[in-house]
Amino acid sequence: MHRLVGLLLVYLTGMVHTAEIIPVPLNGSKILPSHRDLPLVGKCCPVGEILTRGRDGKPICLPFSKTNSSAIRSFSPLFGDFNQTGVVAPGEQRELFVAIIGDPCKFQRYMLAPEESSMDQYYLLLNGSIFAPSHVPKMLHPGVDYCMEVVPKMGIRVLVCFPEEGEPVNDSRIIFYACGLLISVPFLILTIVAYSITPRLRDVYGKALCHYCGCLAVAFTSLAIAQLGSGHISDSFCVSIAFVIQFSFVACFFWLNVMCVETWLLVRRHVRRDSSARMHPRRLFFYYSIWAWTPPALLILVSMAMDLSPTVPTTYVKPNFGEQSCWFKSDMEAMPYFYVPVGFLVLGNFVLFTLTAVKIASYQRDLDLRRLARNQESDREEQRLFRRLKRTFFMCLGLFFLMGINWAMELISWWAGGDALAWSAFDMVNALQGVLVFGLFVLRKPVRDLIWYRIQVIRGINVVEPDIESMDLRLLPVATDSLPRQRLER
Repeated sequence: MHRLVGLLLVYLTGMVHTAEIIPVPLNGSKILPSHRDLPLVGKCCPVGEILTRGRDGKPICLPFSKTNSSAIRSFSPLFGDFNQTGVVAPGEQRELFVAIIGDPCKFQRYMLAPEESSMDQYYLLLNGSIFAPSHVPKMLHPGVDYCMEVVPKMGIRVLVCFPEEGEPVNDSRIIFYACGLLISVPFLILTIVAYSITPRLRDVYGKALCHYCGCLAVAFTSLAIAQLGSGHISDSFCVSIAFVIQFSFVACFFWLNVMCVETWLLVRRHVRRDSSARMHPRRLFFYYSIWAWTPPALLILVSMAMDLSPTVPTTYVKPNFGEQSCWFKSDMEAMPYFYVPVGFLVLGNFVLFTLTAVKIASYQRDLDLRRLARNQESDREEQRLFRRLKRTFFMCLGLFFLMGINWAMELISWWAGGDALAWSAFDMVNALQGVLVFGLFVLRKPVRDLIWYRIQVIRGINVVEPDIESMDLRLLPVATDSLPRQRLER
């Protein structure tokens, strides 16, 4: 607490405090013997300059006169010292100190924010080292591990160098992944168009699939823009696109949940041989839409309130969009706003698939026994219809693995702390999801034949409509709309 109070007092008084800085270049220059007893600190920019963003979004050093801000304080950090009890004493300003000028980082760097996280608490010692009790490593050395600088609207900040093994993902992998996302988008759009122009496919299941593909196309496009243009877009646009990515991805998982629920209801209705009238498709899809759109909308409103409202205390977990990228600042911030709701949906889908698989396995054994005992035509017809129902289940299960398992693997990789390169295969499968969805839901019979027939009709070509009743159907919605279900006598 005393550290935060000290920072606040220095911020309020720092505009009038001017310290004399003895600059020492980073390139091997030695400190004069007469200055070795003075306090030491690492400074990122030359004396009289501060660290700010350039037009390309990258950090640069600019003189005070070019920042157009009268509220920027001078560079005068707080120097702490160990007292006789071994505890770091509260820091204070010094009228004269030595500063090692230059950026020591060979790779990327990150900023400590002690007012947001106690893990970033630090103390600048008189010998220039920074003691950070909860940081790894605990001691940061000037001209090697860190540099300090004045940042507009933030005050004096400590920028710590990433070690070589902590270097962010290289540009080639980012470009490769973004290209995979952009390749998927046309296939997702083609899937939507194919189902939209084919009346036989515009049932509850088909509409849910179109909404799923639409959300995924928006998410992939926004994510590719954020990755390819991260150094060329403004901070406000970066934050806006982060909200779009969050909403569209969460909505994707909710529409996937709708497809899983619909598959489970179809299987349960078929297994129970329920002849009661089903809810009207429009009303059913209306209820599905409320479920799929309302929670993501509420979640994005909470995220916007937490991230954009200045009245929310910094002790709360905020998304911090745009701090380091056009996404959450870290996985810790993403937990309550993304990973937790997505994790519940993935778990719910897994439970639904488990229950559905148990029902299918149990009913399959029952069908086999009846067919062997009686071998009637109705038994063979029921067996044929049930095979189609199982194919629908496995298609939805495949979509669940495409979407859910990849994100689950990302969460596991973050939890395990493994090398990001080892999980890149899951990223590429996720990026090419649009191609796999197109192949799974468009290129398989009889959907392919129905879509091709519809295209021919739109082109004005007189063709015979395919007889889907004689085909080996892959989608249950098509089968249930076209074939009467046989009832069996026990």
